Amino acid sequence: MRLSVKLVSILLLSAAPALADDLSNGLPKPVFLDEVTFPTALSIDGVQVGGLSDLSYDASAGNFLAISDDRAEFGPVRFYRIGMTVQKNRIAKLDIGQMKELMAPGGRHFGLKGADPEGIALDSANQRIFWTSERDEKSRPSLYVSDLDGTNTKSIELPEAFAVNAEKTHGVIENLGFEGLDLGPDGSTLYALDENALAQDGGKATLDKGSASRLLVLDTKTLTPKAQYVYLTDKIPAAPVKAGGWADNGASALMALKDGRFVVIERNFTEGHGFNIRFYLVDPAGATDVNGRDAISIDDVKPMAKSLWFSLVDGDDGLKIDNIESIAFGPVVDGRQTMLLASDNNFSPEQATKFTLFAVDMPATH
Repeated sequence: MRLSVKLVSILLLSAAPALADDLSNGLPKPVFLDEVTFPTALSIDGVQVGGLSDLSYDASAGNFLAISDDRAEFGPVRFYRIGMTVQKNRIAKLDIGQMKELMAPGGRHFGLKGADPEGIALDSANQRIFWTSERDEKSRPSLYVSDLDGTNTKSIELPEAFAVNAEKTHGVIENLGFEGLDLGPDGSTLYALDENALAQDGGKATLDKGSASRLLVLDTKTLTPKAQYVYLTDKIPAAPVKAGGWADNGASALMALKDGRFVVIERNFTEGHGFNIRFYLVDPAGATDVNGRDAISIDDVKPMAKSLWFSLVDGDDGLKIDNIESIAFGPVVDGRQTMLLASDNNFSPEQATKFTLFAVDMPATH
């Protein structure tokens, strides 16, 4: 079934959000263009469209791949093909054209909670997709490669540092694994970023300290690690209004730039304050390569340098910021590079799937 949504009845916002003013990083501020909201009740063939956790643009097909973090609770482990038409700096139409199941290694279907998809990256030159599972039913992280139709899935061996032990004092912390995934511009390198640190590397972000997330760098030919770097997140920026309320902060998405840097999204949610989304430009040059180290101390390594590009805070200029977990450059329209964000609605009726469109006037080297 092809769901084509013409933007007559969908909410469109025109107010520009507050953006960072610092241009010392050499990348101009994005210009807000448009936003589209899908209700949680939206479904295709009886399967809810939701949990969108990453985007990857397919230039040859002119559409985006969007992965859902459904743990086979509302439908199969899956991704979507989403087409976007931009006219006069507005989203004229969004097409949810295909839903494809991501099969498990060996050709079987993933069982309940057998995968928790979070990142997706298209390798168009080799007609395949890379994707991450943050955890399975035993809290183990995975990195997979599949054919374009989601079949012929193979598991990529991860460094032992990421393996979870029985006591959960080692490896990826549950629900804080690989959130960011992207392919380098020349297709030779794959980047996977944990939301927060491994258990033995200092644990998750708190109100007092950030978290030393690992960026895993892999060779796409051999599917073996080339390097690992540390991305130090911010500490949780605000305490909950009520004692005992929820608060977190972590890296929720990653996008590789042509100049060797990355855009990393840090997402914070604090009860009583809402979402605080920051977009950082991250440079691995000069950072300590921790590949082969089972455990690290942030005091003994040099993390990747980061500078704030822009931020989105709940309520800015009328925008209701939600759980942003996806970022990708899209088509160049009227000479301007488009950039699309998407939010994960957690399959909750109190949230929505939102697509937020920006334009970025890219310097030639980016």
